[in-house]
Amino acid sequence: VLVAVVVDTMIRVGIFEHVYDHQPGNCKKYEMQGSEDMVLLPNDQVLISSGFYFWDLENLAPRPEPNIFMFDLKAPSAGPQKLVIEGSFLEETPDFTPHGLSHWIDGDGVVYLYVINHRREGDTVECFLYNSESLSLKHRSTFKDESFSNLNDIIVVGLDEFYATHDHYFVPIFLKILETYARLSWGCVSYYNANTKEAKVAAGGLSYANGIAKSNSGKFIYVNTMLTGEVTAFTRNQDNTLTAVQSLTLQPTNDNVFVSPVNDDLWITVVAKPLKFIPYYKDRSIPIAGRVIHITVDASASLPFNNSKMEEVFSSTGEGFSVTTISVYHEGKLLIGTVCGQMMYCKVPFLMYPE
Repeated sequence: VLVAVVVDTMIRVGIFEHVYDHQPGNCKKYEMQGSEDMVLLPNDQVLISSGFYFWDLENLAPRPEPNIFMFDLKAPSAGPQKLVIEGSFLEETPDFTPHGLSHWIDGDGVVYLYVINHRREGDTVECFLYNSESLSLKHRSTFKDESFSNLNDIIVVGLDEFYATHDHYFVPIFLKILETYARLSWGCVSYYNANTKEAKVAAGGLSYANGIAKSNSGKFIYVNTMLTGEVTAFTRNQDNTLTAVQSLTLQPTNDNVFVSPVNDDLWITVVAKPLKFIPYYKDRSIPIAGRVIHITVDASASLPFNNSKMEEVFSSTGEGFSVTTISVYHEGKLLIGTVCGQMMYCKVPFLMYPE
């Protein structure tokens, strides 16, 4: 039985799958130390987390420099630009390790950037004020809670109010691996409100909860579960718990999800062979394939995926561009991030299902 479970897990995560190289148009790569997550702002600037690091695996690889970058889709020739983090935050937080990102814009146009931070002693959520003119961040606050473990991604639904995914239950790395191979659905989505000090599990029983996003109206919260290869649409309840209303099966293992600001379509990035990640973490020459999938969505319907159509816009064997994690598409431009390495910008002259 154990052998059958292991083999089935290997099939689910694409060990025996063949992936081809496919680009949607002219593409350019940028050398970085990761571009794991991204958020698109209304001014077409994309904020990018860089420097993702596993403290449990620090003997395998040197720690990259933690940074937040900005890429302007209106001026792509400028490339990624490093943001200045003002003040003493980096000195006071030498273990800053940015991961999932989300943002909130208040009525005065102030941009609040929320960043999942994997500190040595545990996970926190950091909030920065973003200045698009000076390309700088100013640390505003740190959110801590005893429930903040194995945080992966975050979606802000109000000022200092957010949902976050927890990809595992166990914290030690060897137990995480066991949890993954045993396909235990012990991940969850949590809700946190700093204003009311409310923290709770909003949705449980998830198999490696990863990327999270919301529809433009806020009607749906979308969550990727990597080991099932599903994206699930949830609705919010009055008590801030989540109710699953519909799931769409994709390909394991789907990482982050981006919602188009134009028409609510989903852009989901897939890590095609994730079981090679620990060897890759030590030797970055090991290729790990990836994909970008565009999914049409009817966010005005009660069930958003009833008439969904899917197309693969990008795929890579991992040779020279490995471990794709996030994609942002807007007006014919596609930005693709990776967990530890490069970033790619592509022009997309054609979509089967255009906006």
